[in-house]
Amino acid sequence: MSKPDLILYDGRIYPDAKSRSRFEALAVWKGRVTDIGSSQEILKLRARATTTINLHGKAVLPGFCDSHIHLLSYGMLLRTLDLSKTRSIEEMNRQVAKRASLMKPDEWILGRGWDDEKLREHRYPEKHDLDHSTSNPVFLKRVCGHVAVANSKALSLSGIDSDTPEPEGGVVLRDSRGAPNGVLKERALELVELAVPQSMKEIKKSLVLAARRLARLGLTSLHCIVNDANELKALQELKREREIPQSIYAIVPVKLLDQLVSLGLSTQRGEEAFRIGGVKLYLDGSLGARTAALTSPYNDNPVSNGMLTMSREELKRVAMTSSEGGFQLCIHAIGDRAVELAIQIIEEVFGPLKCRKFRHRIEHASLVSGKSILKMGKLGIIASVQPRFIYSDSWAEERLGASRMHSLYPFASMTQEGILLTAGSDCPVEDPNPFEGVWSATARPGLEGKERLTVSQALAAYTISASFASFCEESRGTLVPRNIADIVVLDRDPFECSLEALRQTRVIKTIIAGSVFA
Repeated sequence: MSKPDLILYDGRIYPDAKSRSRFEALAVWKGRVTDIGSSQEILKLRARATTTINLHGKAVLPGFCDSHIHLLSYGMLLRTLDLSKTRSIEEMNRQVAKRASLMKPDEWILGRGWDDEKLREHRYPEKHDLDHSTSNPVFLKRVCGHVAVANSKALSLSGIDSDTPEPEGGVVLRDSRGAPNGVLKERALELVELAVPQSMKEIKKSLVLAARRLARLGLTSLHCIVNDANELKALQELKREREIPQSIYAIVPVKLLDQLVSLGLSTQRGEEAFRIGGVKLYLDGSLGARTAALTSPYNDNPVSNGMLTMSREELKRVAMTSSEGGFQLCIHAIGDRAVELAIQIIEEVFGPLKCRKFRHRIEHASLVSGKSILKMGKLGIIASVQPRFIYSDSWAEERLGASRMHSLYPFASMTQEGILLTAGSDCPVEDPNPFEGVWSATARPGLEGKERLTVSQALAAYTISASFASFCEESRGTLVPRNIADIVVLDRDPFECSLEALRQTRVIKTIIAGSVFA
């Protein structure tokens, strides 16, 4: 047998986040774990060329996976205006004007992160708010990514005027005269996004920047929510060029489904480090924007219960095409009405046995009734959840009312019914640091404690469960012999520290497929 090229020893190594079994050392050869055991046993295997790392008692876990991340959007955010700390429309204008002073005339100014709940004005900014700050086209997305504001120049370049019809699944807000006021919701954002020029070079630059930043957080695998064919191509090329270290599970947009099926592609097609994932479709919006589809009206807006962004008929057509083409469904559904509809269509088209084979996912599954939880468990539908929403949605009771709070992020109830939870950040909506999510799931700040996960359950959602949700549980997610050596070294033992200390956990070394990245 060949000698290992890497040995980690004198550590607290947890091969499986679901188990408290612990070892001192492990050996790696050609990117895969070959042996685990005591330091004495494993060090006997080393050769002269073996790299050895003394862990000095540090904790080691399988590398983390973010099962719902907008990689390109995150990379663009790192290179554009970050409005997450903006506290007034006046401040927003100053930021836009400052950026404009560094740019060419007619160059687009893009930004993301503003939150009307945190703005002094407590309202959406509109085009007239932005028009006097610059003559450049401006397009700024709300923190949730489901609402945006465009200035007059951006609207003009996008062909949006008084005669523009409402796009299916989207809303163009208008003033008293019927003219667009600059605020766009849901699929109406696409009207502007299509007008924003993006070269392949810029797309790649953003993707690489984001991936490298995430590797430092211990993220060794990514389920990327892909926007279009250009991004899919860029990801594939960057993986081939070894510019992105993580393994990629590319969740493709529904608009590419027919084309991919015609090419004979399906979920799991590709190489080990880059595979086609499920097909992503949006069934509703967000709670923050009051566009999540609810069965009962919003507590703070009784005339609205949100919106479905796809009809039942279209959803069923997509599900049938996915069934025929071999595609996993990844359905964005936040409100209880959207979650219920997603479950109904999956059951109608696939049935229990076929559903388990496809491992369909509901992305977010934020507000879920007890009935829907039972049905998801019966069908084997995966809940792709974002635990840090618990911390960020401090306004949730105002939106939903006290009577619905027990159904918000019911992680423990889901787990008890056999629903597999896979965790992600929805970055750039939330901080991509996995320990922010682990802490939120275990502490549940502001929400019912009975729905807390254990530390083991939360860590499993970022490791072995995420691997199952992307059909690679036989090779990733645990540090057992023959599995890929995706490893994180931590500054403390997450199983033996307080909840507050858990939140402060830092990754001090990331190893991806046996290569020390950071």
